[in-house]
Amino acid sequence: MKILLVSEMIPCLPSHDGFRLIPANLIRNLCQRHEIHLVALSYGKEREEQSEWPRAYCKSVSIYRSSRVGRARLRALTGAVDPALSHFVGDAIESVRPDLLHLEGGGLAALLRSSARAQPGILCVHDSKALRYREFAEYAARPQERIRLRLFSVVARRQERRWFQYADRVVVTSPSDAQALSGAVSEGRVAVIPNGVDLEYFAYRPAPEAGRIVFTGNMSWPPNEDAAEHFVRDLMPAIRSRIPDASFWIVGADPSVRVQNLGSIAGVHVTGTVTDIRPWISSAAIYASPLRFGLGVKNKILEAMASGAPIVATSRSLSGTPLVDGRHAMIADDDTKFIEATVRLLSEPELRESLSREARHKVEAENSWVSVATQYEGVYCEALARPAPIKVR
Repeated sequence: MKILLVSEMIPCLPSHDGFRLIPANLIRNLCQRHEIHLVALSYGKEREEQSEWPRAYCKSVSIYRSSRVGRARLRALTGAVDPALSHFVGDAIESVRPDLLHLEGGGLAALLRSSARAQPGILCVHDSKALRYREFAEYAARPQERIRLRLFSVVARRQERRWFQYADRVVVTSPSDAQALSGAVSEGRVAVIPNGVDLEYFAYRPAPEAGRIVFTGNMSWPPNEDAAEHFVRDLMPAIRSRIPDASFWIVGADPSVRVQNLGSIAGVHVTGTVTDIRPWISSAAIYASPLRFGLGVKNKILEAMASGAPIVATSRSLSGTPLVDGRHAMIADDDTKFIEATVRLLSEPELRESLSREARHKVEAENSWVSVATQYEGVYCEALARPAPIKVR
């Protein structure tokens, strides 16, 4: 199969950004059986090795460079077509003549209509932006921010209704996102495919530091920012009153001022950007994920499971990753239960070992990138065999 993959970012590894991580692993796995041609957007922020990464796996790589970040973000929100990008992709379609078009990112959805294509089109959006903005609004601290995010949610919903109908298949990572798109895309054309994890890169080697609780992620991302502050201010005092040597390590890029300020509190450490996330995950006696909002499959959870870090998490942290409480992780959705689960895990090494082992077995069985790529191939074949989509008005 000849596939033209159009991505909102240049795919590369290693990466923790889903819009680089997912297409990069798909390319790396699918190129063994299919001919992959890549068109990727760049705003000049990639390092040279990142920009060059796809060339080892793709038959051709074309980079669309844009310096107008603000305008691009507005187009991504509203679904407006960048005429120059549309022409660029149209030229690639004419040159490659692919069997199938794969668009990575909801902001590209309008290309499915603007490009005069005879090929089936797959749109991979990861999550529903309309639902994401609506949830963000609920936890926004300032009234002006809540109003802005609710407006974004309305605009994003209109974009989904207007443009997603032109996709032969829309791929999301969790059932909640599939449900959120029910008004924009008919049920039969939405496919749920979870994220994967590199089982070799995140090898199973737990080497915990006593009392160390680790939380990872991009620390300017609102759900992570909220979770870090909530854990430190509302949960950590009770945990340290019972486990005095407990420490909380906030590990990840771009910590906001709000997160940086947490580092002044006893037992709390904010690392900022680290060159390799793996040693930090492996050092965790507990991997905590106290997210209160946020959608889609969380890469951080899969990475912790693969690495062997015992997990305490909210159900929201596990969206799209169905785990059994007490077998694969400790699941706690209120503060008291989260505190009790954390204290119990810090006190019971046998339970930590059991959770660690069972979680690793689960990702090995369900979340290898080989398995995920095979599921995408199934969606591709369905789209190739299906008549043109029925438009949703």
